[in-house]
Amino acid sequence: MQTNGRKLLTIAIPTYKRSAYLARLLSVLALQLIDEPRVELIVSDNASPDDTPTIIEGFQKKGLQLTYIRNETNIGADANFLQCFEEATGKYVWLVGDDDIIVPTAIEKVLTYLSREEYDLVYVSSYGIQGSYQPSVPLNSKEASEFGTPEELARRVHVFFTFMSGNIINKDRVCSAIHMPFSNLVGTNLVQLGWVYTALNGHKRSLFIHEPLIAATTNNTGGYRLFTVFGSSLARITEEWLNSETVKRPIINGTLQKFFPIFLLSTKKKNSGFVEENPDHILRPVFKTNFRYWVFNFPIIWMPSWLARIWFLVGRGINKLDSIMGAPLVR
Repeated sequence: MQTNGRKLLTIAIPTYKRSAYLARLLSVLALQLIDEPRVELIVSDNASPDDTPTIIEGFQKKGLQLTYIRNETNIGADANFLQCFEEATGKYVWLVGDDDIIVPTAIEKVLTYLSREEYDLVYVSSYGIQGSYQPSVPLNSKEASEFGTPEELARRVHVFFTFMSGNIINKDRVCSAIHMPFSNLVGTNLVQLGWVYTALNGHKRSLFIHEPLIAATTNNTGGYRLFTVFGSSLARITEEWLNSETVKRPIINGTLQKFFPIFLLSTKKKNSGFVEENPDHILRPVFKTNFRYWVFNFPIIWMPSWLARIWFLVGRGINKLDSIMGAPLVR
């Protein structure tokens, strides 16, 4: 589905000082992009002080077609993400973290989906990896599900709309919609929600790919205020940028039920890589009227570590049951 030679999909990789991870990702991509004219590949380098330019040059000499953007200075992660989105010329845009992997055969499968139907948003499942990457993908008996309403997709994805590598966006539809400037979100660590939420506001059809086509490197982030970003900032952006209350609720409820508990437990164990915060002081003012805060989060904050671990496991069991029943708690 190309018009006048236009690419169907742009894969854009924002990067900074992670040349080894970038080389790993490009190695897997290069094999998938041989004789594939429907994909544009962009790498946006935030003035990396390492050997990133040499890595790029090496892949280009081997025949990998890519557009390399190197910023003169580090403009920050959010601004670099936004630059990737703006520079993309494909109908669909897929921003991928430099430390994640688009697994072998994934691009072919994604292009097949995008060629069959038109979607506002495609969400791609992932699985976690640590250390070296081995090209093996966990099996999933169900390949993909289509959703006709944004509420259905939000109940399935909720907080993981924030996972940049999971979202493939129909740029044509997003850019034709009325929305606030995406630059308003630069500095929030969540600029990608600008185009994701715009796609949800104009939602006609979306796709959830159950088969995990992304290998996401775990425990490789940090250095920012997690509870501020995914607490007060996420709540504010969700309220300001989304039109439908029935889409807002599952995103916030999923954050409280399925995202915060594991990080609260890690914070209690002092093995978190994020900036130290007092989670109760940040989260309670924002979520005090939501019973999920008091059930899934507050006890972990204040219980002794051993009891907090038990409470966490109970909560995880409740969430599994909730998923089986169609996510009534997340709604």
